[in-house]
Amino acid sequence: MHSTTYTREMMMIHRVFRREAAHLHRFVRATAPGNLDRARQLSRYGREYIAGLHHHHATEDALIWPLLHERARLHHELVDRMEMQHEALDVTLTAVEERLSAWELTAEATDRDAAADSVEEHLRVLLEHIDDEEQLVMPMVEQYLTGEEWERVGRAGMENLPKEKVLVALGAILEEADDEERRFFLAKVPLAGRVLWRLVGRRQYARQMALLRDGN
Repeated sequence: MHSTTYTREMMMIHRVFRREAAHLHRFVRATAPGNLDRARQLSRYGREYIAGLHHHHATEDALIWPLLHERARLHHELVDRMEMQHEALDVTLTAVEERLSAWELTAEATDRDAAADSVEEHLRVLLEHIDDEEQLVMPMVEQYLTGEEWERVGRAGMENLPKEKVLVALGAILEEADDEERRFFLAKVPLAGRVLWRLVGRRQYARQMALLRDGN
């Protein structure tokens, strides 16, 4: 797909959710029975992932789908499909949260497997939705939303995050970015945020990811 300002930014965000959902599934599945500390760590990680995806979808629900319903009248079925996929994802996220919560209390193999299965199902639904959004919806967004409206989506995505999560979110977005993508995204960050990222955030993110990922 041809990359534009619209699609590039969305694909960078989607890359985070693809990666982190896959990590969560793999880490849970690989945890040894009885490792209560790891079960608790991964449950916290799962809840942070869930909160991030809910936040991302709430931004789309508020700032993208209403405009497409209003302006892209010939594509109502596709926009409805995106909203239905959000609802289906909410169901999977509820299951993930419930099963992680049960697992972190016991660290037993049966609870671990139930949690891993729920993440696997979530990942299946997530990938279908993300692929549809990138391939089918982003061209509509480019056609029907102005540059200013798209910038509003991006600002809401960062500004509405809890302050203590901003540097972690930035690190997650930049982790797999190439040099051009990194310059593109950092240009959208206020100067104070870029300085804070270089002085503190980059190392803070690396430490947090090492603590999480070195467990498997």
